[in-house]
Amino acid sequence: MKKALVCGAGGFIGSHLVKKLKREGYWVRGIDLKFPRFSETEADDFICGDLRDTYACREALDTRFDEVYQLAADMGGAGYIFTGENDAEVMRNSSLINLNVLEACRRRNTKRIFYSSSACIYPEHLQVDPENPGLLETDAYPAAPDSEYGWEKLFSERLYLAYGRNFGFEVRK
Repeated sequence: MKKALVCGAGGFIGSHLVKKLKREGYWVRGIDLKFPRFSETEADDFICGDLRDTYACREALDTRFDEVYQLAADMGGAGYIFTGENDAEVMRNSSLINLNVLEACRRRNTKRIFYSSSACIYPEHLQVDPENPGLLETDAYPAAPDSEYGWEKLFSERLYLAYGRNFGFEVRK
């Protein structure tokens, strides 16, 4: 049986990913600061933990997983990320989460990692253009994200790709 870790499993997308993986026959561990709000988790194991903490992250990866899905981020909604009042906190918290997850995966020799990025990595004019038929990954450059949250996501995309190259991870984003 394949084993998967879902980071951010208490959120909307993460909790639905857990359900999908369970339907596909995976054993699933979830980790988040909170349990899912609207329904009971279907994870086989759920850790209420803070991935900014190195030891909590290592605990979540205390066994070998076939796949790790990294959806966790400091994301409090548009009112939180677009005011500018929380920029340093957003960047620090999400960077710590991603560095800790990558280091724990490296230590465990995890081979497959999915990193959930954001449309916020794209320049705002491309996001709001009604004539834009769809954004491509190449549209993120030249870089001009719409917020510090977007800059952190773009940085973390590069971080995951670098770890993939240097440590043999298969990275999807």
